[in-house]
Order: sequence, then C-alpha cells, then structure tokens
Amino acid sequence: MGEREDRERRKHEHIAAVRALADQGASGFQDVALLPVSASEVDLDEVTLDTSLLGRAVSSPILVNAMTGGTDEAREINRRLASFAARHGLAMAVGSQTAALKDPSVSDTYTVTRRVNPSGVLIANVPMGASLRTAQMAVDLIEADLVQVHWNTAQELFMLEGDRQFRGMLAKLEEVASGVSVPVIAKEVGQGMTGIAARRFANCGVGGIDIGGVGGTNFVLIEAWRRGMEIDDEWKHWGIPTAASLGEVAGSVGSSVDIIASGGIRSGHDVAKALAMGATAVGVAGSLLRLVTQDNPDQRLEEWLAYIHGTLKMIMVLTGARTVAEMCARPVLILGRTREWLDARGYEEYCRSLAVREDS
Repeated sequence: MGEREDRERRKHEHIAAVRALADQGASGFQDVALLPVSASEVDLDEVTLDTSLLGRAVSSPILVNAMTGGTDEAREINRRLASFAARHGLAMAVGSQTAALKDPSVSDTYTVTRRVNPSGVLIANVPMGASLRTAQMAVDLIEADLVQVHWNTAQELFMLEGDRQFRGMLAKLEEVASGVSVPVIAKEVGQGMTGIAARRFANCGVGGIDIGGVGGTNFVLIEAWRRGMEIDDEWKHWGIPTAASLGEVAGSVGSSVDIIASGGIRSGHDVAKALAMGATAVGVAGSLLRLVTQDNPDQRLEEWLAYIHGTLKMIMVLTGARTVAEMCARPVLILGRTREWLDARGYEEYCRSLAVREDS
C-alpha cells in the first residue's frame, strides 16, 4: 500500500472510530456550580455572545475544533463545517495539515474552508515538532488567522505507525511562536494539561492554550480500536478531566494567555461553567463530527448550536451577565472530586477567589 493510500485509510478509520466510540470519562463539570442572581437586571434580548479569541473578533465563544482533512470524505466534512462556522461567526480549526504539506493534491480538502468562509477566523494545524517553515506553510495554505500546534504524545504511542521520539519539541514550539506570522495555540489532544505544562507553553511564547481534557474524544481508545486491540480501564481514562485541567491552567497562566476549554463540552451549562472558571472559548469536535456525518447534517448542526446558545444565554440572564466578559467574572463553586484534585495540587486560592466574586 502506498503512502497516500495508507494515509487515506488512517483518516477514514479515525472518522469511523469517532462515530463508533462514545466519549470516555466525565469532564468534571458536574462538580462546578454557578450561583443564580435572584434579582437579575438583565433582559434576554440584551445578552450578546460576541467575544474575541487571541485578538480576533468572533460571534460566539464556541470554537469548531480540529477534526480532519486529506481525503474526499474529509473535504465534504470541512466544507459543511466551514459553512456552518461562516453562518454563525464561529472560529474553526482544520485537522492536521501534514497530509497537504506532503501531498499538494489533497490541499483542497483544507482550502475549501477558506473558499466557503472567506472572512471568518480559521485556525491552521500542525503537529508538535513542526518547523517554523512547516507552520508558516500551513498558515499560508488556508490563509489562517491563528495556528494550533497539537500535542498528541499518547496517541502517537498507541498508533502503530506513530512517532516514538519527543525530545526537543518545546524548542521547536518556541521557534514557531517567535517567527510565524500569526498567534500560536498549544493544543493538547485528549489527555488534559497541568498548570506546569501550561507555564512551559506560555514561556515558549504561545498566545493561547487548548487544554484538551479527558471527557471527550479519546485518541488512545481510537488507536486501539483501529488495531483491534483491547486496553484496560486505566488507559481508557488516562489523563486529567477537563474541569480539573482548566482549573490548573487558569490558576497558573490565566492572566497571560487565552484558554480554550475542550474535552467533553456537551451543553450550554458546560460552556458557562468553563467561561466562569477562566476559559476564553470552548472547543467542540467529536460531537460535531458525529452530527455532520449523519443524515440532514446542516439541520442537525443548526439545532445543536441553537440548543447550546439558547441555554448559555438563559444562564447568563440568571447569573446577571450581559456579555461573555461578564460571564467570565461570575462567581462559581468548585466542589467534589474536582475540588479535591485542585486542592491537592495547590490551587486552593484559585478556587477560593472564584467563589467570593461579587454575584451582581
């Protein structure tokens, strides 16, 4: 089998696996509680979701996160998602662009996003260890506004054809962050991120961090599924639940970078809680991939976003927030296992500071 055929098979299997496998583990947002304002002075029609991501204006804190590219099937997925993002002013990331940079004949499976969404915020995507030249080529290919550098060590280790050498990756990231023409996001892929890791990324000069916590798509399980391999429960739940990871990252670098909370974001409640905990935006991938590969995908996407946005706006009224910035300043209690985690890791002051914010 040639390199292109092998890549196309792998991409197809990744899409099939996401559709076949349920999200693994709890995101932790069940441990997070927002406080209602009984005498809210906010009208529903004055609530706005307009916000910004690394200085780029967007109409919602929802980010269509990285999914796919490199095959005919992926082209159609990216076309539909780009159209969806364009209709609603959402930022959108493409999947890893390695395929197009190696084989220009599949470039249109990525560039379709810019054709369909000529003025929207698009995010390029390259793997950890990518050179400055590679990152800039990925940006130029789709005329991107931002670029993700994704960190998927666990996936690589379980992938039969994956990498096994990871030394020197931070130096490469620093090179990219200092030289590429757009701001850089360091993106974890499903295992969550500690506060220490976030500080390392921030010290490399990135403008954003996508925490990629446990609770959503599990690439360890996906690679095991591709190989017909049974794995134990410890591997299925390996990593940091999204809420705990968000607490660590926000408590460590929240004032210096934009934070994207991703990993099992399933409702407007999750979005509101993530914003109150310190996220700038929330990323969704697996749920949208399942919707866009079903019958009537456009209708399914519209219904999903209406549900998310409708719930989020009602929560904003109930907590006294007119804007996303005000939602980010609402008081929030972190309880249960997530609080135990954050206390054990030394983030007691972060948790306390969220709880004593003014509630009106």
